[in-house]
Amino acid sequence: MLVNFTVKNYRSFKQERTFSMEASSIKEHKASVISKNKYNLLPLSIFYGANSSGKSNLIKAINTMRFTIEHSVRLNVSDTLPYDPFALDEDSNSQPTSFEIQFIKGEALYRYGFEYNDTTIISEWLYEKRFGEREYKLFVRSRDAIAVSSTRFPEGKGKEDLTNSNRLFLSLVAQLKGEKSNSIMSWFGQCNLLSGIDSDGYENFTIKMFLEHLEGADEAQDFFNTLQLGFSNYSVEKVNIPKEVLEKAPDPIKAELEKGLAEGKIVESTTTHNIYNELGQVIGKRNFHKDEMESEGTKKVIELSGPIFNTLNKGKILIIDELDAKLHPLLTRNIVLLFMDPEKNKHGAQLIFATHDTNLLDLDIIRRDQIWFAEKDQVESTDIYSLVEFKDEEGKKIRNDRDIKSDYIRGRYGAIPFIG
Repeated sequence: MLVNFTVKNYRSFKQERTFSMEASSIKEHKASVISKNKYNLLPLSIFYGANSSGKSNLIKAINTMRFTIEHSVRLNVSDTLPYDPFALDEDSNSQPTSFEIQFIKGEALYRYGFEYNDTTIISEWLYEKRFGEREYKLFVRSRDAIAVSSTRFPEGKGKEDLTNSNRLFLSLVAQLKGEKSNSIMSWFGQCNLLSGIDSDGYENFTIKMFLEHLEGADEAQDFFNTLQLGFSNYSVEKVNIPKEVLEKAPDPIKAELEKGLAEGKIVESTTTHNIYNELGQVIGKRNFHKDEMESEGTKKVIELSGPIFNTLNKGKILIIDELDAKLHPLLTRNIVLLFMDPEKNKHGAQLIFATHDTNLLDLDIIRRDQIWFAEKDQVESTDIYSLVEFKDEEGKKIRNDRDIKSDYIRGRYGAIPFIG
């Protein structure tokens, strides 16, 4: 589970800023809070802000950290790092980018981070705090000098001189079969980042879930029925291409078809609709090709169902940019309610997304500490803050009986475009 994430000198983030999934002491929707030992974590957070305010850059920062970790072992000495510093001042392009993340894995809280420029890992650190203990250092790196705890991180001993200046020590130790380092690396594989606009990358995951009847498929069907999308069933089947058609196909197309059939990629997705008589009575069923007959919003809900229910069933983290794109507000609201319902979210899953859907600014369904805003300051650097941290002109915090949606549209909390 994600506890918090800190970024500095990356894209629109000039100053160090921290996004937190820790629940505050407020009382609303306490049943939705995920308790893990002494940590109380939120199942969901929503980001608001004007276009170009930096919402997407926060998500990109998390993705860049994960990408750097997962691809570090593949780098050659001359390869560059994904360095993209703040570009609107004179000094930032000579300063390092830094990321730090805190998360719970098993029975411990880990704090891992690193600083880097385009060619070099400048510093790197990993700390562990097992439940009931204080925080201990596993290793700390300053350029090529790496100090490893022989008692807390013995798998790192003797490997201090094996990593290149542009590669992460954590990734190296994991590649050399370090048990704890591999466990930490695997956590990043539980963190899925998606685009709410482009389904490439997760539609195939949903198809696989329905094609192989994996865990989550039945729950997704129930979810579709709850949303009343107009169809009674969704199904996926492998396409059966007749042998004579394959034999007559040109060689390049034939090879591609045979490969797709072997890998289960050539499939037919259908939705089942009722047929009615003049009295409105159901007299039959008809199957439609999903991509040809269903709306863009319906297709998106179907395609998102795989990642959503896999996240809920496995206790993963799902991060989506522009979740509301193509979706009716009630569809987005129902996705939010899935994660807020402790009966449906039994495994500590977390959803983080950016949106412009102000209908979700409703304290009847979410908490004040789950609403985050992104706004640029006078030098176009992104600042982020949660509603529970916000204070009005009198220095008072926002009460839970405020009309949050109306206040936001009027600019009370900032983070909206200035037009005219």
